[in-house]
Amino acid sequence: MFTKSIFLRNFISLLRNYMLLNIMMILTFSLFMMSCSKSPDTIYTNGKIYTFDENNAVVEAVAVLDGKIIDVGSSVDFKEKYDIENVIDLEGKVVLPGFIDSEGSLIEFSKNLNFLNLAFIKSLKEVLDLISQKIESSKDGNWIGGYGWSELNLPEEELIAMDRTTLDEVAPNHNVYLINIAANTVWCNTKLLETLQINKDTPSPEGGEIEKDENGVPTGMLYDSAVNLVKEKVPELSKEELMQFVEQGSAELLKYGITEVHDRTVGGNAIDLFKEMIDNNKLPIRVYAVLTGNEKTFDEYLQKGIEVDYKNKLTVRAVSLDYDGAFLIQDAAMRDDYNEEPLRKIPYSDEFDIEEIFRKAYDKNFQFMVKAVGDRAVKSSLNAIEKVLKEKNASDHRTVLEHVEFVEQPDLERLKSLKIIPSVRPDICMEDMFIINERIAAKNISDFALWNSLIQSAGMITTGSDFPFHQINPFIQIYYLTTRQFTDTSFTDVPNIDQKISLIEAIKSYTVWAAYSSFEENTKGSLEIGKFADMIVISNDIFNSDSKGLLKTKVLKTIINGEVVYELANEKLPAGK
Repeated sequence: MFTKSIFLRNFISLLRNYMLLNIMMILTFSLFMMSCSKSPDTIYTNGKIYTFDENNAVVEAVAVLDGKIIDVGSSVDFKEKYDIENVIDLEGKVVLPGFIDSEGSLIEFSKNLNFLNLAFIKSLKEVLDLISQKIESSKDGNWIGGYGWSELNLPEEELIAMDRTTLDEVAPNHNVYLINIAANTVWCNTKLLETLQINKDTPSPEGGEIEKDENGVPTGMLYDSAVNLVKEKVPELSKEELMQFVEQGSAELLKYGITEVHDRTVGGNAIDLFKEMIDNNKLPIRVYAVLTGNEKTFDEYLQKGIEVDYKNKLTVRAVSLDYDGAFLIQDAAMRDDYNEEPLRKIPYSDEFDIEEIFRKAYDKNFQFMVKAVGDRAVKSSLNAIEKVLKEKNASDHRTVLEHVEFVEQPDLERLKSLKIIPSVRPDICMEDMFIINERIAAKNISDFALWNSLIQSAGMITTGSDFPFHQINPFIQIYYLTTRQFTDTSFTDVPNIDQKISLIEAIKSYTVWAAYSSFEENTKGSLEIGKFADMIVISNDIFNSDSKGLLKTKVLKTIINGEVVYELANEKLPAGK
């Protein structure tokens, strides 16, 4: 029976709930007003800022507080809304989110700043000229290293002429060693052979060759495992020297607009070095560290656990394996035999290795990555990954398949069902186009560099440059992705031309998708409220120019945590109201 007391209790209960609701609304509104009333410490205004948010919004101004974006909008609104001194006029320039390179080696890159970059040389004269310049600032007896020369870039007659005596002409008193792009050949001078005590009586190591002339004298060319005879003797840098080089290397990356690198070559010593540099405010860029399976540091971190955002600069939460290697040297594991010896690649890892490392990684919340270049490598890797995913009933695992070059149609479809993130290396694919017709059967070429199909299947790709061993400039990589054309040659025999992608997609592979691939989509990848103010100002509007404009694009400013950490000389944008 409904009584007055029941009515009163219900009425009081409703009144209490109504009052609580009003209090919550007032508190929420107050918090909102407090957040809106926060004054930024820096404002970037009068720009053409591509936010790469869900709506692909383009705004004029960004407000930053404590390294994060607190507001985006129009320059006029910001002028009325905020009254602060530190206002930077972007002069109508295009602004993008900072680039995230999905594979590189910061330490190796930094060490190589002391080396000769031979990636773009086209003749022996260019090599000798670079050595001559280096010698001017180097004492007799010092080691001079170079890396990145390619057999594809040099005339055949010059390749035949390469030996120790060629280098002796310009560097008789220095230890000179030049490593090719595939890192399986070293070209040495006589002085280095003497230093290493390599002579006519020195046997070639197992799996390698010390090339000798008809008289048994070493020519200066070392192949395959014989390369280690040099690598093992290169003088080690001191910790202080290495930190100095890494600081220089980081500064160099900023010139390309790279604000974060997924570093695939770190060990415990590198992580300790990064932390010390971060503690001393000497590491401007962010590092997402990728450990190597079956190595000591990964075992240590399995006990220790993942490490996320050490002072907003360093994360350690991924592990990788190599299933196979470069197609250039027939190290890619292909379904069908190569056209010439060696006909078939024996993989570095197998499905058992992948399963074992993936299980360990997943159980400890580590992300798993596997390098799979050839179609057989992709299929075998997916087989192992699928087995573990089903066993663990995994959902948000974000497993990455790296260096993907050849994928058969059934495996394209599996990428989607397994939620695998494919990662591509455009520069390497473009190099391989020169030789692909010679190396494999025509039927397999249709599975090569399927960038567009990968996006259609997986929903995204990420782009890594594999620096310092390949082209680092993101705008050149983006040019390759969007045109599938070479920058400086009339070579037209380009397979699968329909596999180029849009400019928006190419940039997402360096920003939004790259951040997602490392579980960082809530803090990086786009220019939105609450995310780090990591962005770059570029020299021209790449969205309203032809594709060649990408090759001319320069980074005018690189901004991390809202602070300008790099500015192109003689291209300064004025600050002030």
